[in-house]
Amino acid sequence: MSEPHDPISKAHQQSLPVDAVTPESLALKRVEQELRVSWKDGQASVFPAFRLRKNCPCAACRTEREKDTGSLLPILKTSPDDIKLTSAQLVGSYAIQLFWSDGHDTGIFDFRYLRALDDAS
Repeated sequence: MSEPHDPISKAHQQSLPVDAVTPESLALKRVEQELRVSWKDGQASVFPAFRLRKNCPCAACRTEREKDTGSLLPILKTSPDDIKLTSAQLVGSYAIQLFWSDGHDTGIFDFRYLRALDDAS
């Protein structure tokens, strides 16, 4: 079986201990424009908002990334500097949904994907 190129598929194929993908705490820092996660395995992650938006897992963003248009954030209607992470909410016990100043809110980051994003940096 070939290795998936899609980072979301890769994240779900990884075998990680439950504590590695279970947050102990989540903090959205609006001024710093970052999401901070403390994992139950003792690791800590800091995700800049720009990186989260660039790696948004929603269908529209994934489709645009697969087109490989060369544009860093092809679905943005304005400059990436103008887009701010405004809020977040838990989705069950498996993910966090992020809300952006341009109205984009369909990206649901499951914790396995978030951890893989951190490990990929």
